[in-house]
Amino acid sequence: MKFYEAGEKSKAICAHCKTLVTTTFQYRDVPFDDGEGVVKDILVAVCDVCNAVVAIPAQSTPAIRRARETAEVTLEVSLSARDLQVLDLAALRIDSAATARFRKPLIAHFLRRLENDPDAPNRLAEINKRIASARKVPSLVPVPRKRLSCKIAPVTDARLHQLMQTTSLKKSDLIKAIIGEIEEKLLLPDAPPDLPVLRDVAAVVNA
Repeated sequence: MKFYEAGEKSKAICAHCKTLVTTTFQYRDVPFDDGEGVVKDILVAVCDVCNAVVAIPAQSTPAIRRARETAEVTLEVSLSARDLQVLDLAALRIDSAATARFRKPLIAHFLRRLENDPDAPNRLAEINKRIASARKVPSLVPVPRKRLSCKIAPVTDARLHQLMQTTSLKKSDLIKAIIGEIEEKLLLPDAPPDLPVLRDVAAVVNA
C-alpha cells in the first residue's frame, strides 16, 4: 500500500476541471458528503489547477471513520423536574461524585441494553401508559417542566430512533419511558444488576 507524504505529487481526474491534473498532497479540513460535520486535518490530493480536493488516500480513511463515528447529534426533550431527579438520583447511586453530565451515558447505556432486548418495546410501551395515566390525575402541587439537552453519538441516536419505531412512541415519551425503566432497574432494587458496569462507566466519565 502506498503511503503518501505532504507535498508529494500525483495525478487524478479533477471533477471541477474535468480532466487529468497534477495534484499535491496537503492537509485539509474536508466536509462530509452529507454536509453534516467536517473531518479536520487529513491528507488529501489537491488539484494544482483549481485547488479543489480531488482524491483521498487510503491512509486518511481511519481518520474519516473516527470523525464520522464521533460526530454528535443533539438530543433535546422537555421533561418534568421529577424525571431529571430520577436520572440524577440514579447517577448518585452509581457514583457519589457523578454530576449532571452523567445523564447522557446513563441514557446511552440503557438505550444500548434495550436495543438487544426483544421484550423492550412492549415493556417501554407499558411504562409509558402508566406514566400517562398517573399524570392525568390532577396534582395539588405543580411540577415544573425542564429541558434535557445533550450531545449524543450517531450510534446512540440511531438506537433511539429504532426504539421510537418499534414502540411507536414520540421521542419525549420514549425518553420518559426509559427514565421509568432506569427507576425500576436502578432505584427500586436493593442490588441492581447493572450497578457494577455503570460504576465502571462512571469511573471513566469522571476521570
